[in-house]
Amino acid sequence: MYLILFTIIYCALTQVLNIDLIFASGIYLASLCIAKGWLSEELKDVFNLKKTKYLYRKIGLKYSLMDLLSLILIFSNPFLIGQMALSFFEIMYIIFLIAVVYRYIFWGMTKTIKRIFKVHEKS
Repeated sequence: MYLILFTIIYCALTQVLNIDLIFASGIYLASLCIAKGWLSEELKDVFNLKKTKYLYRKIGLKYSLMDLLSLILIFSNPFLIGQMALSFFEIMYIIFLIAVVYRYIFWGMTKTIKRIFKVHEKS
């Protein structure tokens, strides 16, 4: 749930501050990947190099869907606010990019962020 809240705040801030959306998306994704890498135990956990079946069992449907929804919000933010129009090939490229980024980098981000907040709650 935290990831979706962060993503909505990110979308609102980029709109209010009128930040270049591609630059802001890159910073947002890079910072989340750095956080995931910092908290992961192995390199395999950072880039999701394990089998998809194992990852799905480990992460679960709820967290997988929240990760996907958050990533779709990040990529669709410029199109939802009407700043960009896309052709058919650009839409296919975006869908391919979402699938690759989700599978190899973003999947499991909600569990990582949840782990951050559990550490702070115990302290």
